[in-house]
Amino acid sequence: MAIHKSVNVPLAPSFTFKELVPQSIYNLYSDDPLFLVHFFDPKALRTLQKLRDKFGSCIVNNWSWGGANQYRGYRPLDCTIGAKRSQHKLGKAFDCSFKNYTAQQVRDYVLAHPQEFPYITAIEGQVSWFHFDVRTPTWTGIKVFNP
Repeated sequence: MAIHKSVNVPLAPSFTFKELVPQSIYNLYSDDPLFLVHFFDPKALRTLQKLRDKFGSCIVNNWSWGGANQYRGYRPLDCTIGAKRSQHKLGKAFDCSFKNYTAQQVRDYVLAHPQEFPYITAIEGQVSWFHFDVRTPTWTGIKVFNP
């Protein structure tokens, strides 16, 4: 028997697991969705929640309500979307869209206020979504990379 399907995510309580993993992964663990917390770096989840707290309505995946996005959070290792060694495959990255802010507005704010987002080490520029990740850097500060 599956437990309630809208279980919130520890460390990112305003998100449900359906918003953060692809449908196939969610279905595989639907009998115990809290297990899915092990797919994510806690720093990434804390940062995701902080972004929603700061900027309001934030969408990662929307497959559960009929949308096309399901690989903007965790990606399985065999996923062909994105880079071969994507931080998404390590549970360290999210792609976010905000209702009231453009991706560039969020990027500009984060770069101007890095102390508010201490775990962000890289963001993607020149895309219509806000990608952040919490990889272990070999640099100081927040690196902006382009696709």
